Amino acid sequence: MYHKYDPQEFAALLQRAVGNTKKKEFASLIDVSPEYLSRILNAKLANPPSISKIQSIAQNANNGVTYAQLLSAAGYAAQDEADPALAIPTSLSEDVRKFMQGTILTALSVSGICCTLEHEEKDTDYHLSVSFASGAISHWRFLFLSNATDELMKKELQSLYLRLIFEKVSDTEKISFVTGSKEEFDLYSSKIPENLSLNLSVILIDEKNLTIEKEYWIKSTPSLSSEDISIYTL
Repeated sequence: MYHKYDPQEFAALLQRAVGNTKKKEFASLIDVSPEYLSRILNAKLANPPSISKIQSIAQNANNGVTYAQLLSAAGYAAQDEADPALAIPTSLSEDVRKFMQGTILTALSVSGICCTLEHEEKDTDYHLSVSFASGAISHWRFLFLSNATDELMKKELQSLYLRLIFEKVSDTEKISFVTGSKEEFDLYSSKIPENLSLNLSVILIDEKNLTIEKEYWIKSTPSLSSEDISIYTL
């Protein structure tokens, strides 16, 4: 049975997962700042960590804390240890991350839009961010999806949209989900968050050939013209 994310329950489970490991060290292991880890442990996180962060926690957990338990406490999935879908999936490897980043940066270069690569913010789920000195879009942020099971794809989509409701995103920012899975691309293309007003797209890449197959604009703000949308499409 599924249940909603409970910050107190997740905090208690994470405390067990940290165990005797120093908090600063554990934060480094799961690639978040000590401040972010502290917010989770003190039940100050309004929305659950992303699935990719939960994967990292499970891979470094102490005291027998499992991926299934963490997913359940975060509200992503029912706790069923026998379900093979709840085995820790292979997370996005550093090589794949670099290939995806390289594909996006190459496509941006070919597009002719002059942009500046921004420093990656550790506590966000964005894997790549670029900024523009002028034009309709000031910042473009990319989030690489982890190609989880169908069930977890749907849960992560819901979590990401919920997160965006509370995230401060201006009319001059654009967010793109990036995946190498056609199934995941089709899922995000078909599930439109009608009540969100922001610039949002999903990008399908060919990981083998390092090229962009297609990009679909999920939503756009009224301030963008059709010409602007064309310019900022890979």
